[in-house]
Amino acid sequence: MPPIGREEGVATHRYGRVAVATALVVVATIALPDDDLGRGLALVLQAILLTMVTIAARDATGRALTAIASAAAVLGALGAVGVALPTWLVLGLSGVLAGAMVGTVALGVIAHVRAAGVTVHAVGGGLAIYLLVGLLFADVYGAVAAAGPGDFFAQGTDGTSGERIYYSFTALTTTGFGDLTPHGDVGRSISVLEMLTGQIYLVVVVALLVGNLRRRDA
Repeated sequence: MPPIGREEGVATHRYGRVAVATALVVVATIALPDDDLGRGLALVLQAILLTMVTIAARDATGRALTAIASAAAVLGALGAVGVALPTWLVLGLSGVLAGAMVGTVALGVIAHVRAAGVTVHAVGGGLAIYLLVGLLFADVYGAVAAAGPGDFFAQGTDGTSGERIYYSFTALTTTGFGDLTPHGDVGRSISVLEMLTGQIYLVVVVALLVGNLRRRDA
């Protein structure tokens, strides 16, 4: 039974919590081992995060998102207990989870801004999208590495799941430590796309949200 004063299925728009949870998932996923247990737990964490996103921005697609989260949680749990999951399945499902979260949070933030203006939760949603884009690009790198004939990185490796996420965020933030660099043209092209996406997003979307939040407070 829903709490008094809240209609069942109404969005909460608690994107501040979503942003914090997304950051924790990113850090935890990088730290997890690159084995069946680690990949399984990573899917479970992303499934939990998608559930939080669905609750924060509940809409007509809520049931579909819940089904995706449930499938990811089940497969992740199977992987965590030792069931070997195909690489393409893990990467594909992880990419679907990240893509679904990016789209859902974006639509939810737009609806929230239209209804209540720019608030702290709108800024939190904007930051959550930024972090989720980093996870999404990491899955793209994983897919390219799995499909390519050679090593994805010039250092002679395709990288572990955590290393690809780590590299994705160095590209997204244009930090570029240089310890991991793409070897082929496809990887370099995707990296440049991620760099442009990260910088344009920060100077346009996040800057607009923060600027309007300050104006609202004033």
